[in-house]
Amino acid sequence: MKKAAFSSVFGCLWALSAHGQQAEGLRALPAPDSARTLSSVVVRPARPSGRVLLRGFAVPAALVAAGAFTTEHMAVFDADEAVREESQEHLRWVRTNADDQLRHLPAYTTLGLGLLGIKGEHNTLNQAVLFALTYTLNNTITSNLKRITRVERPQGNSFDSFPSQHTSAAFSAARFLDKEYGAQSIWYRVGGYTVATGVAGLRVAKDNHWLSDVLAGAGVGMLSTEIVYRVYPLLQRATRKIVGPDSRFGRQAVLLPSYTNGATGATLVLVL
Repeated sequence: MKKAAFSSVFGCLWALSAHGQQAEGLRALPAPDSARTLSSVVVRPARPSGRVLLRGFAVPAALVAAGAFTTEHMAVFDADEAVREESQEHLRWVRTNADDQLRHLPAYTTLGLGLLGIKGEHNTLNQAVLFALTYTLNNTITSNLKRITRVERPQGNSFDSFPSQHTSAAFSAARFLDKEYGAQSIWYRVGGYTVATGVAGLRVAKDNHWLSDVLAGAGVGMLSTEIVYRVYPLLQRATRKIVGPDSRFGRQAVLLPSYTNGATGATLVLVL
C-alpha cells in the first residue's frame, strides 16, 4: 500500500506537468533556418491572453509552493521523511548516474529536431537562443535558492538540497520541448515530462534529495522556461535597437547570454 502511495506521488507530478501545460506556446513568424544575421532572430510572436498566462504559470507555481510547504522548516505537508523511508525500503538498489545525462535530454531533442528540419514554434537559431537564456535563468534561480535556503540533504553531506538542480534542469528542458513541439504531437510533451519525472524519481531513489526538493525543482524549471518565453519578445526588440540590421553594428553582431561560476552576464561578439 505504501509502495503504491510512493509511486502515486511521482505519477501526480507527471500528470500535473504533462497535462497541466497546454500547448499555448507563442507562435513565431517562420524564418529560414539558414539565416545567419541577427535580423533573423527577431520575430513577433502573438500576444498571449490573460487566461493563457495564468495557465502557463499556475502549475509551476503550485509545485514550488507544494515543495516549500513540504520542507522540514514549514512541514505543512509532512511527506519528506515518509517518502524517503519508502524509497530506502524499496529502491535502495538504485545505483545509476543516468540522471546526469537524462536531465538535458528533452532540450537536446528539441535542438536536434530543429537541426533535422522539423519546424517548431521558432526556427533553429531562435531555439538556440531560447535554450541559452532558459539554461542561464534556471541555473541562476536554482543556485541562489540553494544558497539562501541551506536545506540539509537526506544523507547529511551538504546544505544545498533545496531545490533539486537536476530536477529543475530536467523540467526546464521538458517545458522547452513542450513549447516548441507540444502543439504538433502530444507525444513530444509526454516524452519530455516522462523523462523529467524519471529524473526526479531517481534523485529521491538515490537519496540525493527530499520529495520537497524535486517538487520545487520541477516548478522552478518550468517557471524558468515560461519566464524566458514571455520576456523574449521584449529582449528581441531591445536587441534590435542596439545591434539590429539598422543599427551602427548592423549585421555583424551576436549577443549571447552567459553563466559562469554562479554569475550571469552576456557576451557581445562583433565582426569588425
